[in-house]
Amino acid sequence: MKYFLVGMPASGKSSLAKMISKEINIQFIDLDKEIEAIEKKSINELFNLKGEEYFRKIESEVLYLIIKSNNSFILATGGGTPCFNNNMKIINDNGVSIFLDVKISELENRLKNKKDRPLLNRHQDKEQILKKMYDERKSFYQESNHTISEIKDQKKEILLIISQLKS
Repeated sequence: MKYFLVGMPASGKSSLAKMISKEINIQFIDLDKEIEAIEKKSINELFNLKGEEYFRKIESEVLYLIIKSNNSFILATGGGTPCFNNNMKIINDNGVSIFLDVKISELENRLKNKKDRPLLNRHQDKEQILKKMYDERKSFYQESNHTISEIKDQKKEILLIISQLKS
């Protein structure tokens, strides 16, 4: 089975996908890390040197490559992945999507000292930009097969979804 975690930056996609992969013995893939390995540049460098349009094109190509090259995995998407190039439809057509819906205040707290977020680092007021970003992306995220809004035990909720799908 192919599982895709989607959501805002700092919603826990990578951390949770890594934990889940160990728990159920499935391959963990981080889309941003795959892009960085292929491009030999950080996401920040790609945004700064080649722009968002180039990044989104590569992101979609790498997403498609991962889907076609692997039979079973849990993938942490980038925060914007579902919102471009029909990626959310591609995700849903090829596996199970899970939206990690985390409150803006929690995202802001998690991102307080992060410097590796190209779309957020350009702005002083992170809360304002996060709200704007969430409003723009929410409709894409809501196309997910499942939504987890409770922050207390996201891992438990994801495992529950996966176990229900397997039975």
